[in-house]
Amino acid sequence: MCYFDWTYQKFLLAIVMAFPCFLFAQNKLDNEHSNGHGELNQDNQEERRISITQLSDLSFGAFYPGEFGGSIEVTKNGTRSSNGSVILLHSELSVSAAVFEIKCPSNTMIHIMIDSKIELQDRVSGTIFCEPILTEPTEFVSPNNAESGFLYSIGAKLTIQDASFESPGIYSGRFNVFIVLE
Repeated sequence: MCYFDWTYQKFLLAIVMAFPCFLFAQNKLDNEHSNGHGELNQDNQEERRISITQLSDLSFGAFYPGEFGGSIEVTKNGTRSSNGSVILLHSELSVSAAVFEIKCPSNTMIHIMIDSKIELQDRVSGTIFCEPILTEPTEFVSPNNAESGFLYSIGAKLTIQDASFESPGIYSGRFNVFIVLE
């Protein structure tokens, strides 16, 4: 005889997060704007001074919160780990850090500003929050040959409560990335 526990099966549904970013870059000479596809373009196309392109979304993949909850961390390299009773599930859903390609003049001071808290929602009304993990400096001088582009990655930490509190579903949200060139 086979026994099927529907409640347990319901909580095994994965909670998944993947979210794009709103990108904005500014320098003192030109104005740039987002084209809605993760790329920034200048109003003045004669001289392209700065651009930022999103190469991958931040995604925590699938997991089960467990009896006590805990946290999941995705590093800037896209490595995922958990603590508490969180169980990381393997699925077709990828895990990744948010990765951007920045093109700007070489040896220029750059300031990167990122939302300190990111709200994620599912379709049913559940809300959870994550925080970006910035292991790379947010103020730095662009590398030599930055006109050809260089990569900047952002990881994040997601703190979740236990399975009785968190709603299963697919959670998504947006966060802002601002880049100012001096």
